Amino acid sequence: MTSQGHGKARGSTGVRAEPAATTFWHVTDDDDDDLGEAQEQDLLVVLKLSNRQMGTHQERLDIERFAEELGEAATAAGVGEYDGDEIGGGECTLFFAGTDIDRLLAVLRPLLKRSPLCRGGHLVRMVATADGGMASQRLPI
Repeated sequence: MTSQGHGKARGSTGVRAEPAATTFWHVTDDDDDDLGEAQEQDLLVVLKLSNRQMGTHQERLDIERFAEELGEAATAAGVGEYDGDEIGGGECTLFFAGTDIDRLLAVLRPLLKRSPLCRGGHLVRMVATADGGMASQRLPI
């Protein structure tokens, strides 16, 4: 499976041993960005792999196909895009970006709930805190 980094590093390859710290909000000003110049919000889909390293070859192929299906659904609904993945440490993190995470979740969640690949997985999104900052929020699939 090709591993793509998150954010503006699209197209880079490599497999990460550990999940990296992730910036969840960014303002786009890149002409190549499909979402235009709106403020993007990121949604992470974290899938548990069958072993503590990279999962099996078949599992990675299945996740790659599933990620493409999810990306196509988000794009077709006009709510976001698939932005790559990272594998390592027994997890595969799929990165999605959209201008309205609730709408993106409404499209992706039914697909996630019916997939056996999502057993033991979770979602991560950013939420505003009382002090005006941002904090990550872990959600069940």
